[in-house]
Parts: sequence; structure tokens; C-alpha cells
Amino acid sequence: MRRRKIVFVDGDEGFLAGIRRMLRPFRGEWEIDFYTWPERALEAMAVDRADVVFSDLRLPGMNGIPFLEEVRRTHPDTVRVVLSGAGDQITRIRSTGVAHQYLAKPCEPGELEWAVRRAAALRSHLNDMQLIETIAGTKSLPSAPTLYHELLEELRTDDPSLARVGAIVAADPAMTAKVLQVVNSAYFGLRRQVSDIRQAVTLLGTDMIMALVLSAHLYSLKSLRGEELEYVEAVWRKSLAVAQLARAIEMIDVSTRVLAEEAYLAGILSGCGKLVFALNWPEEFVQVERSGGDVEQERATFGSDHALAGAYLLSLWGLPDDVVEAVAYHREPSRCAAGASSVLVAVHVASVLEARPDTLTPPEFDMPFLKDAGLRPRIGQWMAVADEITYEREFA
Repeated sequence: MRRRKIVFVDGDEGFLAGIRRMLRPFRGEWEIDFYTWPERALEAMAVDRADVVFSDLRLPGMNGIPFLEEVRRTHPDTVRVVLSGAGDQITRIRSTGVAHQYLAKPCEPGELEWAVRRAAALRSHLNDMQLIETIAGTKSLPSAPTLYHELLEELRTDDPSLARVGAIVAADPAMTAKVLQVVNSAYFGLRRQVSDIRQAVTLLGTDMIMALVLSAHLYSLKSLRGEELEYVEAVWRKSLAVAQLARAIEMIDVSTRVLAEEAYLAGILSGCGKLVFALNWPEEFVQVERSGGDVEQERATFGSDHALAGAYLLSLWGLPDDVVEAVAYHREPSRCAAGASSVLVAVHVASVLEARPDTLTPPEFDMPFLKDAGLRPRIGQWMAVADEITYEREFA
């Protein structure tokens, strides 16, 4: 079995020596190379590809951002991680366009191990190399044009409202994913991962949100037209509906706001894999959606279903593990080896109920999963909550 190839690039030889000593216990499991010059790292990677590259932002010769951009271009399946204590806020935001994650110096062995193992966990479920390369090369997802312009309009006012900005971001999967990617980066200095979108917006502030929106090019729908755009808009609408219902289901028994917000977050991101398909294979995406968006047809067409594809992207971007897990298995929770978290249950139930064409159609729950978890008696209660939300939505 091939050992994972890990590459560190840093102009400080003393720092690399410290990393080498720190990671000595992993030598039997990983093949680890160290370079002070990025050009030499690229030459070596041309011969033997790397699974994960850690790079400082300040490098001799070629700086960190152009180096990682070259890695993205020549080795799109390689996971790219900034490991740096340098750079102002704008530079760090720019790095999200070429790096999946940002770790701050000094870094503990556990953080490095977590970054490597997390990148490999969901990738093991993806067998199509073209899909892996496409997901790893994704810089951002498409935002709804109306929400994008609403956000810019609010940010450009003399006194933008963080509450209003948070509400706009929370309604859009692309903005949500990018904001959570940045706020959960290690350079932001938080002790725990953030899953509350409005809290993330407050932490970042309007100036950083503005810089993020403009630098990340969230409005990336120019290539989508007609039926392609119609189906993408349907993904946005369903994602928002699933998020609202998942939060309501989570709140039936759980009073903690953190879990309710995680359920909302996983719900709004549950369709992000479809957005990856739409951006990269629009014609095939339309064909699959036109036939009902069947999971098996997705796998036959794209090499994976949208749930695992989206979760892999979110995992690369460093979003909270519980959220990534719920996105990955929300269609078939019985495939989740970790068992039934309440967030996974909420998003599964919400996605199934929102997929029904009408209230008379029986929901297609993963019944073995619900039976094993002792949750089948809850179905009637969940459907009642869904009917109430649907009524409020139609007659508001």
C-alpha cells in the first residue's frame, strides 16, 4: 500500500528541521519531503505526486500564493494547505483561492495530522480521479445573483448592518461555505470551529466580508444559461428549504443553539455537490436533474453522488466535522460508520421530506437506519413539522 506523500515548503530551514523532528513518529505511515525552494518542490512533484502540500506564504524566489497556484494547475488533486504566520488579512483571504486550508505557525503535530487525515477520509469514497481533481480545484461555488447583489448593496451602504449581512449570507450555500472556510482557518485564532453563520459574519466584520466576496469571485454564473440556470436555482431553493426544516426538526428535542445551527448549516450546504456538477459538467447536470436527480444516475454520470462530492469539498475547506458528515450521508445515513448524530438525522429527514412532490406521496426515508436508531415512531412528528413550515411558507 502506497504511503501518503506529504511535502513541506518553507524558506526557514530551522522551522523545517523542527517539523521534521515533530513528525518523526509518522515516518512509517507517511513519506515526508522538505524543501526551502518552491521550484525544487515542483520539480520533485513532477516525478512523484504529493497528496498534501504545506507551504508558507513567504518563500524565496516564487512566493507562496503563486507556488500554490502552480500546484493547483499541475496537480489539481493535491490538497493545498498554507502553513504560515505571515500576511495581512487581504493576503490571507487571497490564499483561500489557491489553498484549501490555512494553519497558523506555530503548529502542533495534532493539527498537521488532522489536516492530512481529514483530506484522506472522504477521498477514500471517491474513485473517479477526474472528479477528485475537479473538486480539489474548486475555488468557490456559484452564488444566487439576487443575493450576491443584495449583499454588495448592503456592504456598500454607509453603515452596513451585520444582522442583514448575516441573513443574506445564511440564505446562500456559496457565501456560507466561503465565510465558514475563512472563519474556521487557524489564523483566525478561535478555540473551536464555528458553525453559526451569523456568528461567523460578526467575527469577520463587514470589511473582511467585502474583501472576501470580491476576491473569491462568488458570482461565477456567467457560463450558465437557460435550463442550466433554472436547475441551479432549484438547488438554491431546495437547500434553503432543507436548512430551515432541519433546524426546526433539531429544535424539537434539542434546546442547544449550536446543534440547531449545525443542522441549518448542513442543510444549506447539502446541495453544494450539485453546484460542483453544474459548474463543471452543465449539460450532464441538466440531464440528471431533468430525470429527477437520482443518486444512482449521479454516480454513473459523475463518478459519485452529490452528497459525497460536496462533503469532500467542504472537508478540504475545513468546515466542522459534524456538518461534513451530515452532508456526506444525508441521502443514505445508514452508510455512516459513526452512527446517528442528531444533525445527520435532521438533515436526512428534511431532505427526504422536501424532495416529496406533494404531501400525499410517502417519504422515502432510509428505513433500516431509522429502525436501528429507534426513530421510526418520530416520523409522524417530523411530517407534522414539515407540513406546518410548508403552510407558513405558502401563506406568509
